[in-house]
Amino acid sequence: METFDVAIVGGGPAGSTCAAFCAEAGLRTLVLEREKFPREKVCGDCINPASWPVLEKLELAEQIRNRPHGVLDAVEFIAMGGQKLRADLPRRDNGMISVKRSLFDHLLLERARTVGAEIREEATVIALDRTAAKNWKIDIVREAFAARIIVGADGRNSTVARLRNLLPRPERERVALQAHIPLPRDFGDRIVLQFLPEGYSGQAPVNDSELNLCLVGTPPTISSLRNWAEREFKLAAEQAWRKNHSRRRSPTCNTRIHSCSSRDVSRAIVDQSNRARGRLIAAVRVAAPTS
Repeated sequence: METFDVAIVGGGPAGSTCAAFCAEAGLRTLVLEREKFPREKVCGDCINPASWPVLEKLELAEQIRNRPHGVLDAVEFIAMGGQKLRADLPRRDNGMISVKRSLFDHLLLERARTVGAEIREEATVIALDRTAAKNWKIDIVREAFAARIIVGADGRNSTVARLRNLLPRPERERVALQAHIPLPRDFGDRIVLQFLPEGYSGQAPVNDSELNLCLVGTPPTISSLRNWAEREFKLAAEQAWRKNHSRRRSPTCNTRIHSCSSRDVSRAIVDQSNRARGRLIAAVRVAAPTS
């Protein structure tokens, strides 16, 4: 059985970045990713400016800037009643951009491979145990590995956490749909967060011709959200959607979380719009799909 210094389950941005830094530090590194890259993923597709120093260290910043992407200069909140609140974003070289996950994640995974990490795609972890030597034994279909350290970078419904009985209990179910659709005329360089009775929608241009459209609701409301999107964006009924059925989970550490519903946020936007002065400062934690 092959032994590694570190095994990372999940080849998304967190797992690939961890793998690249481990490999560059001289550690024998393994990444186990259940999908075949490149692939799309249910996500808002936006890169926070705080990510640029990490991308520079990975020597990927220029490559990402040279790939098709959207440059975002504002976030617009739309309340259920139609009131709008716009917050401008700084316009600079290392500002907010949006890029498809099929491009972004693939660049990161290939960087990890280039600097020496061993990448196993289409590899689903099915068992995880401690060995007599205190290493981790990781089983995938028809193969097994050993590692001194294991990193679970496999998302909200982590297989690593589930196999080690560390997965927090689910608190709330959410269903997310995502599609890349033709970019509406005059959409602008903005992110839109639109609050609706059934949930909310996130929208952002990912290049000169496509809009990332996300819908987040509950199992009973997601069909109504999809119907709204078909009317709003003039989509065909056979429009293909990527789907993520996720569960909001309790935090694994003792952290205070301030949360509110989309109706609460909508009321805050209406209140701020009516006063037409000051700033809206809101701490909102929503169960959006993640990597």
